[in-house]
Amino acid sequence: EQEVEPLPNSLIPWPHGALSKPNHGGYTLHQVLNWNEKTYKCMQEGLHEVCEEYLDLRLMFPNQAPVAVVMFLNAVRLTWQSLTTKKDQWPAQDFAVMYLKNKVGADKAKLRV
Repeated sequence: EQEVEPLPNSLIPWPHGALSKPNHGGYTLHQVLNWNEKTYKCMQEGLHEVCEEYLDLRLMFPNQAPVAVVMFLNAVRLTWQSLTTKKDQWPAQDFAVMYLKNKVGADKAKLRV
């Protein structure tokens, strides 16, 4: 059976506001995805592994090479079909943004010690 790609205008849009800023009009992934804890943690850990495979862990997500982002998103699309219903696979991008932000920050902190 062949899977049908969702139409672009039927995709679930990005949430409004800034990621991880719920007290300032933003959102958290945990809130907007409304997944149970097990699903959320499994997806988070899986996406972190994909980040480690395709992205430069020394750079924040906006600074990644475009080809690396495409490869990351292609791997996500092949592994988690459920994310293809979201515009630009935004949950995967948001998980990557937070993971790389925390990773880069932790690495910088180690250098200051």
